[in-house]
Amino acid sequence: MDSSSQIIGENIAEIRDAIGLSQKDFASLAGISRATLTNIESRNKPIKVVSLDKIASFTTIGLDKLSKRGFKPPANLREKLLQLYKNSPEIYVTLSGTPSIPYIIKYRVLKTDLLNTPKERRQIVTFVKDNYEWKISGNSLTTALKRMPRLIKTEPHPTKGGTNVYSRKK
Repeated sequence: MDSSSQIIGENIAEIRDAIGLSQKDFASLAGISRATLTNIESRNKPIKVVSLDKIASFTTIGLDKLSKRGFKPPANLREKLLQLYKNSPEIYVTLSGTPSIPYIIKYRVLKTDLLNTPKERRQIVTFVKDNYEWKISGNSLTTALKRMPRLIKTEPHPTKGGTNVYSRKK
């Protein structure tokens, strides 16, 4: 695929993370199939303009921004969409559920000092539950943290064998 498809795919994946939705929920709310979203994010097939238009309409992010290298989603995008769709129960209910773990890590946990020092998985799970009242699976958290090597440093626990600790990459 060409570089514009790559940029668009990366930007849409980042928007989805910024909203805190799974591919299934994002695709449903945008009015496209999950397979279409997967193909856009993985850049497997040419992107149809009608799909991009639906994504732009749902997220209120213009096509011009979706295709820009270095695009960053607006601050508090999830909260802005919750406000926008507060009178649309079918959208609001999905948006107001527990967000995805990438959202929780990127847009909540990393905005705090928690990971300035290494933490065990259970400490992160407890922090999320205590501060945001979101229950997340430790195994899902581990998988998500390992998929964020540019943001999260994973190291063996200094005293417990077979366990890792996680911290913010400097």
